[in-house]
Amino acid sequence: MDAFFSPDGVAVVGASANPGKIGYEIFKNVLASAPNAYPVNPSSEVILGERCYPSVRDISGEVDLAVVAVPPKLVPDIVDDCGEKNVPAMIVISGGFKEVGNEGLEQDMLSRARRHGIRIIGPNCIGVYNGATGFNTFFQRDMELPGQGPVAVLTQSGTVGIGLLETCSDIGISKFVSYGNAADVDERELLSYLAGDPTTEVIAMYVEGVTDGRALFEKLPDIPVVMLKAGRTASGKTAAASHTGAMASRYALFKGAARQHGAIVAESFEELHDLASLLALQPLPRGGSVAMITNGAGPCVLAADAIHETRHLRLADVDAAGLKELPSFAIRGNPVDLTGSATAGHYLAGIRALFEDDDVDIIMPFFVFKDAPLLDTLDELYRGLALLDASKPVMTVALGSRFVAEQQRRLLEMGIPLISEPARAVAALDKVAWYAGWRR
Repeated sequence: MDAFFSPDGVAVVGASANPGKIGYEIFKNVLASAPNAYPVNPSSEVILGERCYPSVRDISGEVDLAVVAVPPKLVPDIVDDCGEKNVPAMIVISGGFKEVGNEGLEQDMLSRARRHGIRIIGPNCIGVYNGATGFNTFFQRDMELPGQGPVAVLTQSGTVGIGLLETCSDIGISKFVSYGNAADVDERELLSYLAGDPTTEVIAMYVEGVTDGRALFEKLPDIPVVMLKAGRTASGKTAAASHTGAMASRYALFKGAARQHGAIVAESFEELHDLASLLALQPLPRGGSVAMITNGAGPCVLAADAIHETRHLRLADVDAAGLKELPSFAIRGNPVDLTGSATAGHYLAGIRALFEDDDVDIIMPFFVFKDAPLLDTLDELYRGLALLDASKPVMTVALGSRFVAEQQRRLLEMGIPLISEPARAVAALDKVAWYAGWRR
């Protein structure tokens, strides 16, 4: 499996000299990120300054990985070509296989690959990304590729995967795989590989269809796995079949099996990102009691309503006596209301007290960043937050747009997530609290 993520020599079959073509963009990305990149196209002599080869077997150097982007009918013969060169791994970007009814063509490709001992990711995919090296096989350009981080992404959909990859730029990515039709290497084998990957701490998955649900869940590694399942309805199942040729399973059975084996099921793309962020950046809570602290109580009321409707969270019985360092105008309850007069010092004193409170498992600071006393002391706030005890998870909430996004970036630099909608933050915390209980 290492040949997919850390190859030394990469052949791009179907490389193109024409900007805007898929083969051009793939080769450009591979050339920029692999130690050795070889364009393969019998119609060209030079691509992006590199000698172009008529076939993989004509390449003089060693080839660990072939990335294939040619019409589907040509792929089986290219497999044989790679076999003659002893290439151990292929990523087939090309579509036009099982997802459009060409199951025989996909099986022919797979049979030849097995005869040569070649492993295949795809077809009908965008391939891989290694956060540690930047190596990628994408045909997209101008992407905001994240640096190295603790989250691995497995996805049947390249489009969903690219969206998640970019939104996870604030967390960092260990490995990314778009596996498309999963003719050979599937999610079960990828999960096994990631279980032994020291750079991966959380796995985020987008799943359309599962061929063997029992085997999938039995392969879950001993790290958090968050799954977004598509194809939940009759319409979704039809769309999944035409997209990756996947047969979508019954959603209720999927959720039940996930719960039994400790996988966390996200209900939306946003929740998939929220859960991955929270699990990657914060410790698991010891329980589900939540304490809120704020300089503007309205969003806390929304959060309290949402907490009341959860299964695994409750409002903590905050010890008012422990909040003795707060000013007289503060309301010592839950939420701890510092009012609009709150400064960074008030927040830090309150948060430290909540860390010491035995009935508090989760701390939710709510911020109105534009309130002048807080705004004027934001640097002090961030210096203090960076020194916090990491024994309890902290999930911050703030409503707003551009300025809030800037503060979100600053908080993420110290490993603290910010979600801009109270109920959305509560939903993520509820699932994390369930997962923490399942692990116990």
